[in-house]
Amino acid sequence: MFFSKDRSLYQLIFGIALPIAAQNLLTFSIGMADSVMVGFLGESYLAATSISNRFFFIMMIIQFGIAGGSNVLIAQYWGKKDVDAIRKVMAIMYRVVLALSSVFFILAQFIPEQIMRMYTNDPAVIAEGILYLKAVSWGFILFAMTNGTVMVLRAVRSVNIANLLYSVSLASSIFFNWVLIYGNLGAPALGIVGAGYATLISRIIEAIIMIVYLSRYEKQLMIRLYDLRTIDKTILKSFITNVTPVIANEGLWVSGSTVVSMIVGRLGANVVAAAGIEGMVWQLVTITLMGLQNATSVIVGNTIGAGEQAKLKEYTRTLLSMAYIIGPISGALMILLRPLAVSFYPNFDPATLELAKQIMFNSGIMLVFQSLNFVCLMGILRGGGDLRFVLIFDVIFLWTVSIPLGLAAAYLWQLPAPLVIVCLRSDEVLKAIVALRRVRGNEWIRDLTITA
Repeated sequence: MFFSKDRSLYQLIFGIALPIAAQNLLTFSIGMADSVMVGFLGESYLAATSISNRFFFIMMIIQFGIAGGSNVLIAQYWGKKDVDAIRKVMAIMYRVVLALSSVFFILAQFIPEQIMRMYTNDPAVIAEGILYLKAVSWGFILFAMTNGTVMVLRAVRSVNIANLLYSVSLASSIFFNWVLIYGNLGAPALGIVGAGYATLISRIIEAIIMIVYLSRYEKQLMIRLYDLRTIDKTILKSFITNVTPVIANEGLWVSGSTVVSMIVGRLGANVVAAAGIEGMVWQLVTITLMGLQNATSVIVGNTIGAGEQAKLKEYTRTLLSMAYIIGPISGALMILLRPLAVSFYPNFDPATLELAKQIMFNSGIMLVFQSLNFVCLMGILRGGGDLRFVLIFDVIFLWTVSIPLGLAAAYLWQLPAPLVIVCLRSDEVLKAIVALRRVRGNEWIRDLTITA
């Protein structure tokens, strides 16, 4: 392991990573509150929201790819202090994100049953999932635009607004879930539909806060109508060249993830519910890793954009050393939190809760490898502009190893559900080995900006 003696690096890491970790904690808390409050309705309701959110997850990951690819450019332009170019990149990003979220909204409104049947054949789960999906999808466009803006602000090291954004969202989500799910304060008891409307209200509040913030405190990044009406052809070409691999990366990865979800969904509603519990804990224990990943991408991009190549290797070795420490700690924490996590669902079948504990144990082991992929693939290599490499090796192992192995484990060997899920995540080990080898060289360092 190697740690830099440059104190300014640590100030930068913690200045970016800690606020983002706080944002992720708030996001986790929103999801956890939804999960627990819906969970009181029963296992099938939790399974329905979990599966419905898999469809939202597809949109979210592709949107992350659009914003994340844009951020690679934006972080490097920020290193050059070229704000005009940043606005042009943002304008293109907003157009693409708006088109994407509109498509997902239309699909959720008009073919919700077909979407649910992709993941499960349980009639009760499908019926409840349709109701939830149609309600929650009204917030898809608002989420995509607001979250894309949050990611852009991270690239220019403006991270604190998201804490206010998600704090208010958490409070509103809990309050409106309490009102609309159970029928408090004279409101009708809408059940799972109430959970969807509560999420929609939170999305509206988030969008309002972001618009006010940009108009008052980040005017240099506020997009004008002129920016949206006109497209800089040179910037557009750069956007297509450099962002398309990231979008393709996320699209191919999420399509593979969808196949994984379909495999898990057909193992039974109890497995879906157990995996839903595990997913919430995974989000909690990876909060610090996600913060480190985002900080890594921003620091690497800014450093390359500023032309400070001498510092780059020193910075990346330090960031990677931090992943070596945080990963095992996160994995151990996931294993230790198992009894506490299942205690939030007292009305679930004990067999479902035991299954959740087994899945969490296996996930804790896999986190050691996932932590390296967070920092190497999505942090160092993507931030460094090595987008095609990340595309190829993030996806190839998923489709050629994890999915075939998971299918065989589920349907040929008929292994227990926790082992099937381990097989479906086996690509993390291979990706970590390849990514570490790549980072040791210099081929990944690429300046993607356009010099006038």
